[in-house]
Formats: sequence, structure tokens, C-alpha cells
Amino acid sequence: MGKRLIISILIIMAFFSFANPVNSQKTIDDILYQDFKEVETFGYIYVKVQEEDSLLVGLKSEELTEFAKLKYKNNFANIEYREIPAEESYLYQEEEKAKKVGSIWFRVWTVGEDFPIAYYIECRAGTYKNYEIWRDEVLGFCDATELKQIVRNEITRMIENLAITFFKVRGEI
Repeated sequence: MGKRLIISILIIMAFFSFANPVNSQKTIDDILYQDFKEVETFGYIYVKVQEEDSLLVGLKSEELTEFAKLKYKNNFANIEYREIPAEESYLYQEEEKAKKVGSIWFRVWTVGEDFPIAYYIECRAGTYKNYEIWRDEVLGFCDATELKQIVRNEITRMIENLAITFFKVRGEI
């Protein structure tokens, strides 16, 4: 009796899973990153350089933020960037507005002033409603002469990967 019930339930489940072709067409990216479909503009791009060691080896938040904004323009040419000042961010607390504005945030963290310098770089992208829809990170080590270029290369790579995911989910590539 128990086996027949279980087999019947499995057959019914199989039938319904194949009967709905709409769900079978969705990829895992479509499900995980569907909030990107609502984004109309980006309002926040920032690179946070942490730890005193990072400053000693020449990494500066302002310079890297400008670099990230340039890479954004290269990869998100048809999505406007309209910076939202901190004092106006409360205007985007409303859910309808919050899900239409994207954000990209990086953290660069280093330890050491000479070889080996350990680094951790992360990128979080999302909306004002959900700050962490997408995430990428890297951990490594190098010497001081390579660090600036490695950080720039990783910011470039992360923004390019974000753009691919962003536009794929929206059906634009």
C-alpha cells in the first residue's frame, strides 16, 4: 500500500513538472538574478579601500571608485548612471523606487607593505531594495609593484562578469 502511494505521488509530480514548460525554460541565473530585470538606472558605485596597509601601498578609494565608474560606462552603456547623494538615499526607501535603482560596491582589503601582500577584493551588486543580488570575490597575494594593476584588473573582470549576468537575465544578450 505504501509503495503504491509513493509511486503514484512520484508519477503525479513528474507529470506536473513536465507539464509546465515555462518553468523548465528558466535557468538558475534567471531565478537568482531576476531582480535585475527591474533596474532602470544605477545610483551608487563605490570602492571601499580598507586597512592602513592598503593606503601605504598607494590604493585610494577615490581613484578606484572613478576607475570602477569608467568600467561601468564601458560595460553598461545603455543603463544610465545617476549618482544618488547620501542625503537623498532616503527617497529610495519606497519599494517601487528601490527596486529600479542598482548599486555596485567593492571592498579592497590588503595585508602587508612588501612581498607578500595578501589581498581580498569583493564586489556586491544589487538594488536599493536588495543590495546583494550578485557577488564575486577573489583572494590572492603579490608584491607591491603588481598590486595596483591586479586590483584594477579584478575590478574590470568583476564589472564585465556582472554586465554579462545582468544583460543575460534581461534577455539583452
